[in-house]
Amino acid sequence: MVGKALETLFIKIWVIVKLNLFFWLFSCCGLVVVGVGPALKTINDLFVRHEFDYKEITLKEGWERFKQNFIRGNILFYGVILLLGLLAYNLFLSVQIQGLLFLVVDFLLVFAMIYGLVTFQYALLLDSFYEIGLKNLLKLAFISTLSNFTNLLKIAIGIAVLLFVTWKFKGLILFGTFSMMQLWSFTATKSWRETIDERLGLHA
Repeated sequence: MVGKALETLFIKIWVIVKLNLFFWLFSCCGLVVVGVGPALKTINDLFVRHEFDYKEITLKEGWERFKQNFIRGNILFYGVILLLGLLAYNLFLSVQIQGLLFLVVDFLLVFAMIYGLVTFQYALLLDSFYEIGLKNLLKLAFISTLSNFTNLLKIAIGIAVLLFVTWKFKGLILFGTFSMMQLWSFTATKSWRETIDERLGLHA
């Protein structure tokens, strides 16, 4: 029993490490600038398709998916980067001004940044599950984020905890941070994906 539990644990750790190394490899293939978005989408695709079946998560399939994801991955990634950049700039300007009204504005801007990041995570994940156009994907991700405030909090808090742990243990940047973010989003949104499947008539 203990041996089986340890084996399962080591397999999960290996999948996390493997996917994170794939993320860095594919990011470098895109010279980082145009590689991060497709790489994130690729490790999402691989995990959604194979989960913890580590033997099926191969570099060959990853490379094929990276090429397929190149354009959409960059559109999604730089879309959220642009949004977060605009919100962060407005937050920078807002905190310079004192007053209750601007404190409320600061809170709304911070919430909008969190909301944008969670919507991006939803978009990556949902795009791996469903064949859907970009416009409809963004609509579904937006609706999904609004549908369950608890899920939004779970994803946001989970990512915040991962970033804090990464700050304490820098080695996770290479071996686990990015893949764990995607795996956490996968886990946190399971109930909502089942709801979507039911409404689409895909639930077994």
